[in-house]
Amino acid sequence: MSARQFLSTALFIVLPLLARALDAGVSYAVFKTPDGRPYLEVNLEIAAGSIMYRHIDSTHLEAAAEVLILVRKGEEIVNYEKYILNSPRVTFPESLLDAKRLVLPPGQYMLDVVVTDVNDATNTDRFSGPLTVQFDNKITLTEVQLLRSFRADNSDGPFTKNGYHLEPLPFAFYDKDATRLAFYAEIYQADQSVTEGKYTVRYVIEKELGNGQKTLVAAGSQEKSPSSIDALLVQMDISKMESGNYSLTVELRKNGNELLVSRVVPFQRSNPFLDLTATGLTDEVVEKQFVQQLDKEQLVYCMRAISVLMTGDRSQAIINILKSGDEKQMRFYIFRHFAERDPNSPELAYRDYIAVADAANVKFRSGFRYGFETDRGRMFMRFGQASDIVHVEDEPGAPPYEIWVYYKFPSTNQTNVKFLFYNPSLAGDDFILLHSTARGEISNPKWERELYRRNPTEYSDDNYGDAKNVQRNNGRNARAFFEDF
Repeated sequence: MSARQFLSTALFIVLPLLARALDAGVSYAVFKTPDGRPYLEVNLEIAAGSIMYRHIDSTHLEAAAEVLILVRKGEEIVNYEKYILNSPRVTFPESLLDAKRLVLPPGQYMLDVVVTDVNDATNTDRFSGPLTVQFDNKITLTEVQLLRSFRADNSDGPFTKNGYHLEPLPFAFYDKDATRLAFYAEIYQADQSVTEGKYTVRYVIEKELGNGQKTLVAAGSQEKSPSSIDALLVQMDISKMESGNYSLTVELRKNGNELLVSRVVPFQRSNPFLDLTATGLTDEVVEKQFVQQLDKEQLVYCMRAISVLMTGDRSQAIINILKSGDEKQMRFYIFRHFAERDPNSPELAYRDYIAVADAANVKFRSGFRYGFETDRGRMFMRFGQASDIVHVEDEPGAPPYEIWVYYKFPSTNQTNVKFLFYNPSLAGDDFILLHSTARGEISNPKWERELYRRNPTEYSDDNYGDAKNVQRNNGRNARAFFEDF
């Protein structure tokens, strides 16, 4: 059977008439007609912001792409399609979606897809992948096609099959608005491998944890009677799945749990607002909690204090709530956050956290933002008080700087971790993190040259471009403090 490949790169949001590098998603699978002829189905999606839309009148836009689908064996072209894919008339750019089917004899091939922007011939994207077309007399499961949606439809169109309109998802990406994962596959020759009783179709979703580790998120199954051809159309609830990388595995098993065949397809999920709609946290619950006593200034202060510890989707969720100014959402988010930290006493967790934020705000406040939003304040919030601090204000050739030392650093299980902050602008007390030995934090091998940049000729290496250190002049102590403290 064919391998399924994905060409998935970043999606771009752009203004009409301004396109970025063409971004085409390709997925494909091999099926066969009721009379047994194999055919290749290629699904194509072109991201809206990556193709040039032109005005056709004062309000409407159009885009077009030249698509070449080529199936070859070595240099021999076995089958191909070359055509122009036109967008509908729209008022704002939309993604272009298409599907093509090509009849192929059994064999090993290469599939090439070339997509070119009609309005900009230099804007192109290419895909190439191996393709196997082979059906034998044993049970076969086609590659699994992820779907954006499906609906009953008996018309004749590029996306209709077996009485359904199947809208493909070539980028294998479910955004925050998606609540269901749907997939389609076909099963052939089950009656050749399962001669008695029924067989089971099992499908599971697992989250990728890294280093080959996975955790089960959802599962389902159904029993089927053996037949020469059968269709599999399934949808699964993903509304409560957090953002991350996942895999969908579909297996066919005999009743004795013997594995007959399986397919795995990876996909990504973005669900940045999952935490705001957590099951069991209702308006009635939040209305009885301590967050109701917080005024808007306190709510904003707390949200900003929480944000310094957040990254990715969680950070973006806070930004969106702060921009909206919605006090109800702020209360909801704050209570949920501290209920996770201490389910038995979220109010105490809140008060303890705000006490730390207040201390950081007083100690590190600059004229432009809260103290906990500065580099030193963020490190204080994340890692606590340093074991020792060296503060230097009058060293020749250097701006004011501080070195923080953590003798024990539980975050990475390191010891003797150091942070170097400096104030190159000499404005207020807004020190910037220049270098750290903590894993995952800023590491700048040329930190010493940056710190003493007022003396650019006093470097210690022969080649200025490679130099990392500066000369050991009198009163120049940062290297000694950093290495020997």
